[in-house]
Amino acid sequence: MTCTNCSLYMGYAKNYCGNCGAKVVTERITVKKLFSDFATNVFGWDNKFFFTIRMLIQKPQVLFKEYIGGTRKKYMNPFTMLALGAAVALFVFNFFAEDYLALNIESNRQSVEMMAGIMEKQLGENFDAISYKEETMELITELSSFMLKYFNLLVIVFLPFYTFLAFLTYRKPYNYGEHLVINSYIQGFSFLTTSIIFTICVFTDPSVYLISIVLLVIYYTYAYGKLHGLKVVESILKLFKFFGILAISGVIMMMMSFLVGLAVAAITH
Repeated sequence: MTCTNCSLYMGYAKNYCGNCGAKVVTERITVKKLFSDFATNVFGWDNKFFFTIRMLIQKPQVLFKEYIGGTRKKYMNPFTMLALGAAVALFVFNFFAEDYLALNIESNRQSVEMMAGIMEKQLGENFDAISYKEETMELITELSSFMLKYFNLLVIVFLPFYTFLAFLTYRKPYNYGEHLVINSYIQGFSFLTTSIIFTICVFTDPSVYLISIVLLVIYYTYAYGKLHGLKVVESILKLFKFFGILAISGVIMMMMSFLVGLAVAAITH
C-alpha cells in the first residue's frame, strides 16, 4: 500500500501514514461523506481550533510545553490563534460600537468621580472637580474610540511589551521567543473569551463585562502557574511582581514622555 500524499510505500493497510501523518483514505467521495468531513473539520471537537481551546482551558501547560518542544501539527499556530481572537473581538466591538464606547465610559466614570473627590479634599477650593471630571471623561472617550479604531494595530504593538513583562516576571527556563508563543495563545484565548462575555453583557447587564477583566487576570495567573508548577500563593506573588513591573514601566514611560515634551518645547521656543 502506498500513501497518496507523500508516495511512501507502507507495506500494509494503516489508518495514518508513518511519514507525513496524513489519514489514509480508501473510500469513494460521496455527498454524505463531504458533509461529514466538513462538519468534522470545521465544528468537530477534535479539530485544531477546538482541540487547542480545550487544552488552553484544561491543560495549558501541556500545550505550551509540547508546542515549544516541537509538537506543532495537532495545535493551532499561536499567532493564528492571536489573529483569530483579535479579528473576532474587533468584529464584535465594532458591531456593538456604541455599546462598547458607552460601557468603557461608564466603567471608568465611578473611578474618575472617586479620584476627583480625593483631589478636592486635598486641594480644596483650588481644585475644579467639575472641569476635571469633564476633561477626564472626554479623554477616556477619545481613548476608547482610538482603541476601537486601531484595535488590531494595538494588539501587535502591545504583545511584545506584555511578553517582555511576562519574561521579566517568570523568566527561566523559557526565553523571550518562547514567552511570545505563550502570550500569543493567552491573548488569543482572552480576546475570544472577552468577546463572548461582552456580547452577553450587551443583552443583560453592563456590569457583567467587568467580570471579564477579573477572569482574564485569573486565567493569566492560572496558565503561567500551571506552566511553572506554582502553588496558589506563589502564583499570587508572581502576579504582584507582574503588576509592580508594569507600574514601574508606566512611570518610566511617563517620565520619558515628559522629558521629550520639555525637549521639544525648548527646541521650538
